[in-house]
Amino acid sequence: MHELKRTVKQLFHIEQPETGEQVQKQLLFSLGDSHCSFAITNADGSELYRLFYYATEAGENALPVLLEQHPELNDTFYNILLSYGHPQSTLVPWPQFRHEEGLNLLKSLYGVNGLSTVISESIGDWQLYNVFAVPSFLHELVSKQYPAGQYWHLYSVAIKNIRAAESGGHLLVDFRKNDFTVVAGANGQLLLAQTFLYSTPEDVLYYLLRTVQQLRLSQQEVKLSLSGLIDKQSALYKELYQYFLHLEFREAGWGVANSDYPAHFFTSLNDLVKCAS
Repeated sequence: MHELKRTVKQLFHIEQPETGEQVQKQLLFSLGDSHCSFAITNADGSELYRLFYYATEAGENALPVLLEQHPELNDTFYNILLSYGHPQSTLVPWPQFRHEEGLNLLKSLYGVNGLSTVISESIGDWQLYNVFAVPSFLHELVSKQYPAGQYWHLYSVAIKNIRAAESGGHLLVDFRKNDFTVVAGANGQLLLAQTFLYSTPEDVLYYLLRTVQQLRLSQQEVKLSLSGLIDKQSALYKELYQYFLHLEFREAGWGVANSDYPAHFFTSLNDLVKCAS
């Protein structure tokens, strides 16, 4: 465990003073290959009490480290909502979906093997299934630790926030330390849900311009809603500003007084609240 701790690095945390009143609390969790974060809020997600964000090289082994370092994760919660951010995912229309073919489908696309649990998640508003893989060790631990918890894939959570009716196109772009997710829609259609690795702002720009081109969207008209680890003063934002006319930050819905971090850093966690409502 000591070796694992060195591969789980805290990037930031927020702790808000509580009123002392007894309130129902909920736990929001996000887990991926290279990140893990959690927030504790009130029952409707409008008030944030605690938030911790980690970058990790430990993958599915990061959760045991967090459970050891944060005894509050063993508290009793009104709701436990979790998203898996692993990129091995594909969207399948309802008529074409066959549950028994999920593993073979992800195996052919991503090389997924028997060490992964394949989950098929219905996205009713779009008549789609999100078929995705989660490391079996991680999913078994989550199910044991939080048997009453609800979970979704990161793409499924983001799709609930896409403004697909935009004629010029709408891109939800969520940044983590070394990768970012793009969910795209236009003219009432869901066009893309994908994760890209990056190390420089130029990498991000390349993938976004390529995405816009391949989806036949107008670079001058498409709207980008940004969240996650991007700052308005960063080289990354300035690079995007040079090439896209319509940029906005999509902020979390909870209030954080005197925080050193912008609210859009935590939007993907806050989005989980909408899934449960």
